[in-house]
Formats: sequence, structure tokens, C-alpha cells
Amino acid sequence: MALFWRVWAVVVVVNLLVLAFFVGLATLRYASIDAALVGERLAVLANRTATPFAAAARIGLSPQAVRNAPAVLERARQTDESIIAIHVFDAEGRIVHSTLPGAPGRIPPSAAVALATADGRPWSRETEDGFLSGIGIRSASGAPMGGVLIVYPLRGSLTNLRAMAAELAVAAVAVLVLSSALGALVLRVGLAPHLAVFRAVDRSVAAFERRSWRQAFVVGAEGGAHAEASPAAAGQAVAGDDGLAALLADAERRYLEARRALAAADTEQS
Repeated sequence: MALFWRVWAVVVVVNLLVLAFFVGLATLRYASIDAALVGERLAVLANRTATPFAAAARIGLSPQAVRNAPAVLERARQTDESIIAIHVFDAEGRIVHSTLPGAPGRIPPSAAVALATADGRPWSRETEDGFLSGIGIRSASGAPMGGVLIVYPLRGSLTNLRAMAAELAVAAVAVLVLSSALGALVLRVGLAPHLAVFRAVDRSVAAFERRSWRQAFVVGAEGGAHAEASPAAAGQAVAGDDGLAALLADAERRYLEARRALAAADTEQS
């Protein structure tokens, strides 16, 4: 049975490692998809919010000249209560309109870099402070006039990610329990002939060891009782050697019989 438990333990460990790998891979994939979806949604909102400011820029007005800017930004923010802030900034990166009271004076450096590399297209980026998404505003001649920046928290995505990881972990535990039970059943049936042979060999070896120790004890006791080397003692020693040889021959015979039985069982199964 020790062989069965060792093989079953290896099967369980392999199943656990495979399931842990797939759970981690699925969690990372979900996080990537969720971040991409949030970024796309915010990019669409930023593009729609920037429409009135882009129209003003095409006729030569700067973003701070749009009078109904606070109402436009507040209406955009109300589409998702989780939005932290919506900023409108000028060509120098200074924030001129914002839904956040006490907004910082300038946009973050990461947003400025993303704006410079976006070439007028909507962009999104995940940072330590949250999701950043925005779009640049250009004049009719193509000169930069500023842009719109949306700041979105990470906590919603992290909560969804933890929930997904928990669901996958529970499913993985259930699969592990079922696969372990099924593996034990399959191993028990499949290894039954082999386990029977191993048990027979173990019994033969144990019996051989017990008889060898008993024979050695008897020979040693007789040798201590008769200190002189008599022909009878020599004969007993030889008999002891003959007994040991007989035990070895018997163990070898049992081992060969077990091997033949195992080969016959494999032939019948195939």
C-alpha cells in the first residue's frame, strides 16, 4: 500500500500544480481584458467630452474660453459615478477646467507623455493612481490646443479581479478533489496486479529475514555453549550455511514466480 500512496501523492501534486498554473494564467488574462475594456470605455467618453472644446479650437478659441465647460464636464462625469475627475488642460498642460474641487495645477507627467505619443488619437494608460484616459485638442491648422483627461479608480477592477480569482480557486479545489478521487480509483484498479506482486515479494523478503536472524541466533548460541571446535559443532555450522543457502534459493524462486505472474498479467491486459 505504501507504493499506492506514493503514486497517488504524486498525482495529486501534479494536479495541484497544473490547476494553480491555469488559475494564475486565467486571472492575468482577465485582468488584461478588464483593463483594456475600461480603457476603451474611457477613451470613448473622453472623445465625446472633447467634442465642444475641439469645435471651439477649430475657430481659434482656447479651452478656457468655453463658457459652459463645467456643465459639459459634469454631464460627462455623471455617466459613471466612479470617475474621480475629468480635467480640461491647455497646450502647456495646465488644468483650466475640472470636475474635481482643488484640482492640481497640471496634468501628471505620464499623461503628458501619453498625449505626446498618441498623435491626436484617444489613449488610455494604467498607473498607480488609477486609469488615465484622454484625447488631445488641436486647432484647424493642427497646432496643439490642449486636451481632456479622465481619471478613473483601480479599486473597481481590483474588486472584480479578486472575485474572479476566488471563483476560479473554488472551482480549482473542486476539480482537484474530484480528480484526486478518480485518480485513486484508477490507480487502485490499474495497479492491483502489481501491488499484489510487490506484497508477495515483501512477504517473502520479510520471512527470509526472520528465518535468517533466527538461524544466526541459534548458531551463535550453540557456538557459545561449545567452545571447543567439535565435529558436531562444525556440522551444525555447515547445516546453518546450508539453511541460509536454502532460504536464499527460496527467496529467488518466489521472486521469479512473482515476475512471471506480473508478465502474465500484463500480457492478459494488453
